[in-house]
Amino acid sequence: MSGETGDIGGNVVDRCRRVVQTHGVWLTALLSVVVFFGLVAYADVGAVTSALAAVDPVTFGAVIGLTTVGYGFRFAKWHYYLRYLGVDVPLEASAITFFSGLMMVVTPGKAGEVWKAWFLRDERGVPASETASVVGAERITDLVALSAMAALGVLVYSRSSVPIVALVVALAAGIGLLQWRRACLTILERLESVPVVGDYAADVERFYESTYRLFRFRPLVVSTLLSLAAWGLEGIAFWLVLDGFGTETGVVIGLFVFGFGSVIGAVSMLPGGLAATEASMVGVLVALGYSEAVAAAATIAIRVGTLWYAAALGTAVFLAYKATR
Repeated sequence: MSGETGDIGGNVVDRCRRVVQTHGVWLTALLSVVVFFGLVAYADVGAVTSALAAVDPVTFGAVIGLTTVGYGFRFAKWHYYLRYLGVDVPLEASAITFFSGLMMVVTPGKAGEVWKAWFLRDERGVPASETASVVGAERITDLVALSAMAALGVLVYSRSSVPIVALVVALAAGIGLLQWRRACLTILERLESVPVVGDYAADVERFYESTYRLFRFRPLVVSTLLSLAAWGLEGIAFWLVLDGFGTETGVVIGLFVFGFGSVIGAVSMLPGGLAATEASMVGVLVALGYSEAVAAAATIAIRVGTLWYAAALGTAVFLAYKATR
């Protein structure tokens, strides 16, 4: 019976992986082009084109550099999580897994990054149900860090704090529920008797146990600080882009707008947060007094230098790994 269950689980996982790999990235790329054209049309084609042409290559290089260092912090978080769970993966293999997984950042809610769990399962024999919890913990701590960045701007610019407060409360409630181990295990035990669902009870329990450990106080604090460092660098990169347009810009604006837009994009569950992230970034910048052309051009530049740079970097690492195996 357990062998049949494992085959069923493996078939489902493999089917999901094929869908993500075959369609996810290309559909998001198409949607991204549509969104960028929409921004250009909204703000005036000529004005946005001129603004983009004025972006200093050195500034864009700094964006790429800061984003890359940020990925270093995010990799440190990934590897720390694996070590904390006792998953014995060499540093090189861990790095290849993490950076290859960046090609999945353009999937809805970055859910495609669970590919890293599949990769470790296929290459290292690590159960996917154990490492999938790491991907989930990465996303939650990213949201906590981005919410903190958005909250900073809310406090400084006296904007409505309701959405940010609601998200923080929801995250705190979810983490609190995960730490209520007795209740969660009771629920999992009852699920064992549910048809179909009960077949995966062992995998679900393994997933929960890993998740429970990752959200204990110490790993939660360490991972959140690493997330703050990583996303903070991308917020600073956004500030550099805005500053490059000759506007008087404070670093808090870059952190606030980037954090707020990223939170909206994540909550929307759209592929790569597309449309939701761009619209919220442009909307906040315009509300803060920036011209529509500058707001649209800055948003396009930072999205290319973060989201699509990540997808390109991840794809390059994965193809290089496949070519040199």
